[in-house]
Amino acid sequence: MGKELYWAVDIGGTKILLLMVDISGRVMFRKKIKTPRPSEPEKVVEVIVQTITEYSKTVKAGATGGSPAVLGICTAGFVDSLSGLVYQSPNLEWHQPVHLGSMLKEKLDCPVLIENDTNAAVVGEVHYGAARGHANAVYVTLSTGIGGGLYLNGRLFRGTDGFAGEIGHTKAFGKGRPCKCGGTDCLETWASGSALAASAREIWDEKELNDGHISTAWVFEQADQGNTLAQKIVDHAAASIGLELSNLVTLLNPSCLVIGGGVAANREDFMNRVVENIREQAIKPAVETTALEIKAAALEPEAGIWGIYSLITGRAE
Repeated sequence: MGKELYWAVDIGGTKILLLMVDISGRVMFRKKIKTPRPSEPEKVVEVIVQTITEYSKTVKAGATGGSPAVLGICTAGFVDSLSGLVYQSPNLEWHQPVHLGSMLKEKLDCPVLIENDTNAAVVGEVHYGAARGHANAVYVTLSTGIGGGLYLNGRLFRGTDGFAGEIGHTKAFGKGRPCKCGGTDCLETWASGSALAASAREIWDEKELNDGHISTAWVFEQADQGNTLAQKIVDHAAASIGLELSNLVTLLNPSCLVIGGGVAANREDFMNRVVENIREQAIKPAVETTALEIKAAALEPEAGIWGIYSLITGRAE
């Protein structure tokens, strides 16, 4: 597009959201499409390029036609933003390195930035959402998986190769359960949405249930109805998440902790238990001397896409 028009794209396991936004933050174009199945990198690149190209043809040349000023992509996985390399993305079933940045640059005449989705999300929440005004903030998503983004001393903290903040893959939260990252017994395997359902399937046979399906929502519904086994699953998840986040607060001393994701959404009692565990188990100066704010995410489900927009427009480093 013109030199002050930007494309921001969020690649998820089931959908791809594309926005074209001007420098003032005005959305010029929005489209949500299904993620191709199977989600080979070439097919994902093809649908992104096709959408951008088709929209470019609908506008007048010289007004908003041409190539994007910058294309920003956020996606779940282990991402090196400097090289545009996605080392692994379990949600997309990419188990080998994918040169996503290079693949897109070959098709579109513009710079391309690739970023981890939770890294982008913490930037989005800092600039537009729940963590606005905070120089030290942590974003955590509790969803199908568990991920984190770190914003420290006024800038995004990626670590040496872009892998910082992967709190869902910290250890010692159970025993004997393999994780998609290639390890075992990660927090994500015991306390994420998919983990709650997996724990329930170890107790109940889906074929014996009326609807024949065990989901995260089903586990919470059973717990709410007084099923003691379901309550134990939920309690274990709340305790595990609270312990991990208390360690994170102790380690990083943020002033704001933003919690998002489908497991957290609209489950006030569950989140109250998580917050209580954080405040009880983190070192006291980090939750008392520091006026730690623990807040629900404000931008979901678009925190990542607004974070990548902030990054490609220079609002965030």
